[in-house]
Amino acid sequence: MSDFGRTATDDDAVERSLDLAWELFAAQPTHPKVAELALRVLTAQPERSSVSLLLANHREVCGQAGEARRLYLQVAGRRDHQFINAARALRHLALAEHDHPEALRWARAVLGEDQEGWGDWMELGFAQACCGEHEDGWRQLDEAVALCARTTPDQLPTALGQRAVHLLGSFAPPDRFVPAAEEAVRADAANSWVALMLGWSYLVQYRFADAEQLGLRLLRENPTEDLLQGLVGTARTMLRIVENAQAQDITLEDIRRTGAIESAWRQLRDQLLGTDLASALAALDDVMPADLRATLRPGVSISDLPDSDKLGSEVAEELAAWHDGQQPGSGAAWGLAESFRLMSAAEIIAMSTGIEADPAAHPDWPENEVWEQVMTDEAGAYLVVVAHGALVKRRPGHPDEPVAESMADWIWDRVADFGGRDPRPAPRRTEAPPTDLPAVPGTSLTGVITTMYAALGASERSAPYAELRGLFPGLTVRHSALDPVGSTPDGVDLALLDGLVKKVTVDLTLCPSADRVIAGLDLDGQRGPADAYVRSHGALPHNSWENRATGEVTVNYDLAEHRLGLQWQAGRLVRISVSAVGRSTAE
Repeated sequence: MSDFGRTATDDDAVERSLDLAWELFAAQPTHPKVAELALRVLTAQPERSSVSLLLANHREVCGQAGEARRLYLQVAGRRDHQFINAARALRHLALAEHDHPEALRWARAVLGEDQEGWGDWMELGFAQACCGEHEDGWRQLDEAVALCARTTPDQLPTALGQRAVHLLGSFAPPDRFVPAAEEAVRADAANSWVALMLGWSYLVQYRFADAEQLGLRLLRENPTEDLLQGLVGTARTMLRIVENAQAQDITLEDIRRTGAIESAWRQLRDQLLGTDLASALAALDDVMPADLRATLRPGVSISDLPDSDKLGSEVAEELAAWHDGQQPGSGAAWGLAESFRLMSAAEIIAMSTGIEADPAAHPDWPENEVWEQVMTDEAGAYLVVVAHGALVKRRPGHPDEPVAESMADWIWDRVADFGGRDPRPAPRRTEAPPTDLPAVPGTSLTGVITTMYAALGASERSAPYAELRGLFPGLTVRHSALDPVGSTPDGVDLALLDGLVKKVTVDLTLCPSADRVIAGLDLDGQRGPADAYVRSHGALPHNSWENRATGEVTVNYDLAEHRLGLQWQAGRLVRISVSAVGRSTAE
């Protein structure tokens, strides 16, 4: 724009308007005068990108995301000295709207301009993790903290707190979150949000004394916080169970099997991140097709229901309060291959009452397990919430089939199907197992484990043995229990007895293709979900024990007339083994 005709007095007036706009934005960012002053400046000097950014910031905090984006993109398109700030703003806006791929694009654009700031690297890592590049993203968060420690050590408490928040926001498992959260809390004891989640993570790791101590410290600072009171109460309950395990009917292992603590941790995390069931149902209301909406009944007040204690508290109560089931025969309205519809509270209560009255007539609904039926295909199959909050399909005479990690996840999937925004991070990426491998006979468990099972009891001249050697060319073969066990390139150990394969063990810390061993098993997950996963695919618990010297826990399952073993250490799955049942197995 030409300066012809513009006087010093005009310029002074423009600068006064700009100064006032910035001061007002700092004090009251949503005040309408901010936009008025910014527009006054832009009318006189439309080329001033900094003023366009101010106006865009104001629009964003006022909830006008579309207009803010237009202004940010306008500035970015000029490629002037304000480009990097526009790119940062667009990155922030994309993350706020859970548009993770767009956030990643702008995070990389920012670093294309400036690689010095640890905060920009931190945001790159978070965007990567949310887009499914979990390991790379989480590693980048660590590197951002290290960069901060080298360049701006006075900001390290902030960086540590941000890393913990981003780990939680990208659904990092507790074993990954806890060390980062501990470091953040040590650096800044006032970070109560991270400390709260750390306390609940201690519960998931069964560190009940640590959870109680942390909760008590936080309660001294905020004695009326319900979540902190719940943390301390749960920790003390679990400590009493451990202390009185011999005298009580319920044991720690009973609690572990229900997944109650793991479910509580995930529900709290999802609630804080806005990915919980209530948020999913609200999002579904916004995008639900009219034909589906027409099939849903009005919600019901749980307190008005007789026998409401038979309505599951995990999700059934919340679903019934949202909509009390669907009209019979309307399951197809969800647009899925299988026509399941929501059950009403009365249907759930009546069914639970019948099962309770005659358990023997309902063998698929065990008394000693957690389950809540929530949907039916009206032909004998149900969608059921089971231990650890997992949603499975239950059919008479068949193993439970996984459907979704939780009811909230199932609803979010429908939100995405109907065109709504899905705020969840992308799922963990795993290498797909060979597509030509069938399931382990008699189960629905797939992956390289099918070859491992086929080799059991076979000789070194058999086709399954050759296939196993082809999959793991660097495996160790032991012909005697006296042979030393050493590390191998593949991390795979094969034990033979009398020339027949008796046991195959995969060390997950060494095996480069460990995620292909059992398809769909989260190797970084918790013991409870892993247990629920293999059981839902046909594994039956056999026994378990703990090596007190090493702390390693072994859980064995009966599977297809052989034995599946999962070994855990420090909360992480470290080995998977399959062995022939019958004659003694080389260990």
